[in-house]
Amino acid sequence: MEQTLSSRSFRPSSPYKPSADMRKRWRRTSSPVPQALLQPSPAAVETCPAVLTFPSPSLALDDPIYSISPGSVKQVHARILKAAEPRSSKSAMDFLIQIYSKFGDFRSAAAVFFIALQFDTLSWSYLINSFDGAGERSTRELLEIFRELHRIGITLSVGILRRALRNCAELVDFWLGSQIHAHVTKKGLANETYIRCSLLDFYARCCSSGSADRLFEESSFTEDSILWNNFIVLNVERGKWIEALELFRMMQLVGLEADEVTVAKALHACGRLEAVKHGKAIHGNVIRSGSFPCALVSNSLISMYSKNSLVKLARRVFEYMGGRTLVSWNSIISCCSLNGFLEDSLELFRDMVAFGAEPDLVTWNCLISGHSHHGSPHRTFELLRKMQEEGFQPNSSSITSVLRPITHSGLVELGKTIHGYAIRHGLDRKVFVGTALTDMYVRFQNLSTARSVFHSMKHRNVLTWNSMISGYAHEGLFDEALQLMEQMEEEGEQPDLTTWNGLISGYSIHGRSSQAVVLIRQLKANGVVPNVVSWTAVISGCCRNGRYEDAIYFFREMLSEGVQPNSISVACLLRACAGMALLGKGREMHCFAARRDLDDDVVVATALIDMYAKSGSLAEANRVFEKLEHRNLASWNAMIMGFAAHGRGEEAISLFDRMCGEGIKADGITFTAVLSGCRQSGLVIQGWKLFDGMKGFGVTPTLEHYTCMVDLLARCGYLDEAWDFIQSMPLEADAGIWGSLLAACRTHRNVELAEMAAQQLFQLEPSNPANYVLMMSIYASENRGEDAEDVRDAMNAAGLASRGGWSWIEINQTVHVFGVEGRPPHPDTGEIYFELYRLVSEMRRRGYVPDTSCIAHHIGEEEEKEKLLLSHTEKLAMAYGLICTGEGTTIRVIKNTRVCSDCHTVGKYMSQMTGREILLRAGARFHHFRDGRCSCNDFW
Repeated sequence: MEQTLSSRSFRPSSPYKPSADMRKRWRRTSSPVPQALLQPSPAAVETCPAVLTFPSPSLALDDPIYSISPGSVKQVHARILKAAEPRSSKSAMDFLIQIYSKFGDFRSAAAVFFIALQFDTLSWSYLINSFDGAGERSTRELLEIFRELHRIGITLSVGILRRALRNCAELVDFWLGSQIHAHVTKKGLANETYIRCSLLDFYARCCSSGSADRLFEESSFTEDSILWNNFIVLNVERGKWIEALELFRMMQLVGLEADEVTVAKALHACGRLEAVKHGKAIHGNVIRSGSFPCALVSNSLISMYSKNSLVKLARRVFEYMGGRTLVSWNSIISCCSLNGFLEDSLELFRDMVAFGAEPDLVTWNCLISGHSHHGSPHRTFELLRKMQEEGFQPNSSSITSVLRPITHSGLVELGKTIHGYAIRHGLDRKVFVGTALTDMYVRFQNLSTARSVFHSMKHRNVLTWNSMISGYAHEGLFDEALQLMEQMEEEGEQPDLTTWNGLISGYSIHGRSSQAVVLIRQLKANGVVPNVVSWTAVISGCCRNGRYEDAIYFFREMLSEGVQPNSISVACLLRACAGMALLGKGREMHCFAARRDLDDDVVVATALIDMYAKSGSLAEANRVFEKLEHRNLASWNAMIMGFAAHGRGEEAISLFDRMCGEGIKADGITFTAVLSGCRQSGLVIQGWKLFDGMKGFGVTPTLEHYTCMVDLLARCGYLDEAWDFIQSMPLEADAGIWGSLLAACRTHRNVELAEMAAQQLFQLEPSNPANYVLMMSIYASENRGEDAEDVRDAMNAAGLASRGGWSWIEINQTVHVFGVEGRPPHPDTGEIYFELYRLVSEMRRRGYVPDTSCIAHHIGEEEEKEKLLLSHTEKLAMAYGLICTGEGTTIRVIKNTRVCSDCHTVGKYMSQMTGREILLRAGARFHHFRDGRCSCNDFW
């Protein structure tokens, strides 16, 4: 009886000889085929077609000579039996077994094999090898022959039973597998090690994992290392990483030795779980065992350390291992490449060639994949081209990796080029390539092409469906998304949580967060547990639509549901704090992130920098930035933008130079930030230098960059140069550019140029009342009341009404809002105005003169204009802050629009009179009032 796991032939330990009783039992069977085998009828012999003579072993069953019907199979059988010594002819018996199996007559096929086995013509190994590797049909045919042999009572060896169980597992034939289990139990073979291993694999595939677990528990107290090793590997292959590692630990506790395959699988589980401590412990056990790790274990160690981003340890394992294989080189190149050490991966590639190892397609794909995650799309494309020059044809993995950076960089034309290549080489029909193409066009907002790719795919996986459904949802096509989900279910693919999260994200993006939350609650009621991605989608959507208070509310609800936030959800909430300039809440979130070790995450740290900068605490933003060890481009951009918003242009330029010195390549956002710093500080020469140097960084100026330059020139009084710059632009000027020019014309009192800019704005933004109000203010400041009234009439004719500004201040974690229409007046309005009148009286004694030119309304009396100036919301907020806070406390006021010149002057007086620092965020610009001076130096 066969006992070894490594045997491939499953040959019995001794030749099989049927007993006399078994031969009698065979003859008594009701099947007519065995009778025909023993003695064919004369009629069958005579009626057999003459062309179907004894078969040649070189002929295949699909040869035209064998094109016969099921009814003539027995005639062919009779013709063969008529030949001399048919039972001793291996080719004849092989032909009969194959042809009976082809027509589904497995009883006859089994009978033929029985006779061949009796006469030593065929062996058990023949039966296994002849049906091996020929697809599911051959597996089913072999299993049916096993079934017939078992039915007639032939005793099967351990190897054959194991093969039968394997076939049952592959075909998910639970009933036959259960019969085999019952058979081996009756024969006393159920506790045989290799049978038990096969049974574990069968139950793991055909039933729930609990069945395999219970079967293992029945024998887990035996000191059988083979069984332990097999079950650990089985758990890893089923994705039960935690259970596999626990079994590995228990195996060591009972003193059993794990083989190399089990150690490698355990390390694989550590990599998937990012359980670096367990991985290091296994590494230590391997070293303490005294045996040098084999290539399989060493490669698994490299992979485990790679998945835990421990590149130095992975390289140490590689350097000390002997007998490096191609897999070893590929593993360490993949480790460096996927963890962002691109130059190291290229150096290892060169070393590989120098040591005589030939790179293969996997090697190139490792390099391409790493560059697709961490490099530029053009560098990735260049690697693909070099790979082809070396004679390697890109496969689906290569194309999928190349499409990733193209998708994220929005390179539409390059993406179409890769799509064309995939079509020409038949790769677009691959599931992963088709899915990547669908996702690419979805992200390019080209739903029609995405739909075409999607419908052209013969085979789709859940990722393909999710990408298309998410694309519809993100475009607001919710009916189409729901219909596609129904089609998905009809085609047998069940929506997973990612599918639902795509819908939730779509609802949130389009301002329907309430529906998104309803969907989350419905999922929970239906037994699907929403995860952190579900809630983060809602929070992110609220932030995107400016509903910051809702974002904070849903974050609290997420915590109450027991869902722990990740770095993205924390970053989203910090964005909400930044949008409302809630410094206190932002500091709370900083502590929250620190307690969960998230503050060192580059995404969270970047959000912290942005939050502190927008909440007025530039010093704290800079501390977070300097503490951050691994800064990315977004971190640098956030800090540069922070300096710019606070009017510290020189520090912004200095940080830009420092970034370039550290090898970080600036992008379009970087130049927007540093040019904003120049325009806020009036740095014209530096601004021109930076603008002219953009192309050297590979950045093409956009409208945002041109807006910065127009604003910079116009603010500094170079109105003619700004006008000429607009006329020479290669792009059509938008409302942002003309709005910057108009605002500067008011400051520098250039009515003629203001009228030209306003005319453009009235055409581009006919529904924006702010443009009309600004033009009225310009006319009013020049005492052109009639022209101001004409603008007012035009605004009224367009059905527009000026939107009043509003301001707010946070005191003791309570936000006090001033000037919002529809809200009742502040309960302390009387006290606020009393304090404001008192302060203004003191200011007048110090030389303050109200600037009534800020009032665009046509009001005859100056006294009325001065009263109207007192109602400006930023004055009310500053006065309330002085009332409610103690000495030494900084007053932080947020205003939604640009501050007027009178309020700017009042802020300086208030800071001088009270000895308090007042921080005013007006739009995107900060004003720090201290000791009667402003940080903008009256340039804003």
